[in-house]
Amino acid sequence: MSKVRRIRRYQQIASKMLKTRVLQRDPSLRGVIPETLWYTRQNLEEMLERHRTVYVKPDKGGGGVGILRIEKRDEGRFRVCFRTRCREVDRRRLFAAVESCLSPEKHYLVQQGIPLALYRGSPFDLRILLQKPGRRWIVSGMVAKVAASGRFVTNYCRGGHPLPVEIALKAVIREPVAREWMIRELHRMAERVAEVLNDRFPGLRELGIDVGLDRNGHPWIFEVNTRPQFKMFSKIGRRDLFAKILKYHRLIV
Repeated sequence: MSKVRRIRRYQQIASKMLKTRVLQRDPSLRGVIPETLWYTRQNLEEMLERHRTVYVKPDKGGGGVGILRIEKRDEGRFRVCFRTRCREVDRRRLFAAVESCLSPEKHYLVQQGIPLALYRGSPFDLRILLQKPGRRWIVSGMVAKVAASGRFVTNYCRGGHPLPVEIALKAVIREPVAREWMIRELHRMAERVAEVLNDRFPGLRELGIDVGLDRNGHPWIFEVNTRPQFKMFSKIGRRDLFAKILKYHRLIV
């Protein structure tokens, strides 16, 4: 028999900017969201005045597809990275280098770059999965995503390596008590994200929140996916966790 693909019968919000703007209105979340503007040449220039590194990403789409990393170098030069290739350009060639990687039919954001915490020399971030099988939101899983060698995105479909959160956090937070506090704080923050977005979009039932920790252990919300993938949770040796996620997903869809 052919495999039947289940259709997700709940609300999905594609625009990253729309979700970002909703979250920025909440005072408790405003300080954990990187500065994010629509991509224009002027906005890119101004963002590079304020931040050493910025990312240009499609407003719609996922999996790390189409993201550029732009780093300010010395003497008015910039390093532009797309996929696994990087090139260095001067200010006069910056916009041409960036826009040669953009699709003309898409809208793009420019977002403040955060120097991510490292695990064995590679940047990592976290995926927090929330599901709403009943009347309340449940944090049903957390996993770390370690970037593949030569990559600046951590997405699993781009070679990112899934890792239990507790192991990844040891690279940043040495004290067990402090790690436990951080995990509780991440749960609290994720639940608040769900509440705020659900107030604006009441049909949401699943959320995948991408959170990065900077080198000081401060959390930053990069984006929220309303159609999250959870295959990576099956790769960290926790069959019970993955079974629970699938159980909730079947109740939802």
